[in-house]
Amino acid sequence: MNGSTEGGLKTVANSAELVAGMSRHETHAVESCPLCGDSRNSLFHQLRHTLNKVEQTYELRKCRGCGLVFVSPRLSEAALTQLYDQEYYFSTGWPYDGLAARIIEYIQSQRRRRVERFVPTGRLLDIGSGSGHFVHHMAHHGWEATGIDFSAAALALARLNGTNGNGNGNGNGNGNGNGNGARFLQGSIEDHQFAPGSLDLITLWQVLEHIGEPRPLFQTSHQILRRGGMLVASVPNIEGLSSRLAGERWWGLDVPRHLVHYSPSTLRRGLEQAGFRVMHVNHFSLQYDPYALLHSSLDWVFTRRHFLSDFAKRNVPGKLSGLEFAYNVATLVVLGPVLAPLCLLATTTGSCLRQGGFIEVFARRD
Repeated sequence: MNGSTEGGLKTVANSAELVAGMSRHETHAVESCPLCGDSRNSLFHQLRHTLNKVEQTYELRKCRGCGLVFVSPRLSEAALTQLYDQEYYFSTGWPYDGLAARIIEYIQSQRRRRVERFVPTGRLLDIGSGSGHFVHHMAHHGWEATGIDFSAAALALARLNGTNGNGNGNGNGNGNGNGNGARFLQGSIEDHQFAPGSLDLITLWQVLEHIGEPRPLFQTSHQILRRGGMLVASVPNIEGLSSRLAGERWWGLDVPRHLVHYSPSTLRRGLEQAGFRVMHVNHFSLQYDPYALLHSSLDWVFTRRHFLSDFAKRNVPGKLSGLEFAYNVATLVVLGPVLAPLCLLATTTGSCLRQGGFIEVFARRD
C-alpha cells in the first residue's frame, strides 16, 4: 500500500481491536435452510476457528431439502461486519508493483469480456465491490458503473484506487464518485433506492457465500434489472473436486465469514426461484482455483491456517514465534514447487469433469 493510501485510510477503525471484545453470545443458531426454508438438515463438517480472536466451534449443516450447506451458529451482523477490516481486502505494507497491477488489470479485462458476451454495455452494479478494481475497469471501458459494499475499509480503498491510478482513472476522489465515472456506495442494495428495471448488469464476484439470507438479494436483484438484464455470480463450489480433496481445510470454507456454501444445483435453484434463467456456467477460475487448492493443501502442514495468505500479504500474526515462522517458510519453500503443478493439474481436471473448485453462473432476467 502506497503512502497516499495509508494516509487516506487512517480514519478507518482498526476492527481487530473491536473484535477483541466480541463474545460467544453474539451468535445464533440457524434452524432452517436459508435457501428453501427446510428445517431438516444433517452435519456436513465441524470446524473450530480462531479468527481475529473469535473463538468458536462451527457446524456446516447440509439441507436435506435442497442440498445447500450453511454455517451454524452464525455470528451477529455487527460481529461479522468487524471481520471485514483493511487487512481482509488488501495488504498493509505490500505495494502494488507493475507486475501485480498488470495481473489485476488482466483479471478485470477477462471478467469484462465474459460479461460483455451477454450484455455489451450499460448500467452496472457490482455488489461487494471490495477494492473497486472491477468497477473502475468497467467505467474506463464505457460502462455506467457503481460499486456497493458494506465495509468502510473497502469503500475508502475503492475511492482511493480511482485517484492513484490503480483503477485506470484520474478522478479526484471527492464525493461518491471518481473522475473515470465510477461511483461507490456503502451498505446493501436495500439501503439505496434503485429504480425497478434500471440496471443492465449485476455482478457478485465471490460475494454470495457471505450473504446469510440470499433469497431477498435474489428477489431485489431481479426487480432492479431490466428485462433481458444479466446477473453474474461466482462462488466456491462445495461439491467441487478441490473441496473433496482438501476437506475441512479447503480455502473456500472460510468459516465464519462464508455463511452459505453453494453447488451448481443449489445456486441454480436459488436464481430460478427468483425468476432468473441460468444461461451458462463456468467451472474454472484461473484466479482462484489453483491457488485455493495449493493454499488448502499447505494448511494441512502449516502450524496454523491461512499462513500462505498472511505471508503473501505480509500480515503474519505477531504472536508467531521465530521457530514456528521458520518452519512454515521452510515448508512453503520445499512443498510449494511440488504441490503447485499438482494443484493446477487437479483443478484443471475438476473443471473438465464439471467439478471445478469455483463456479461462475450467468443468469438472465427474462
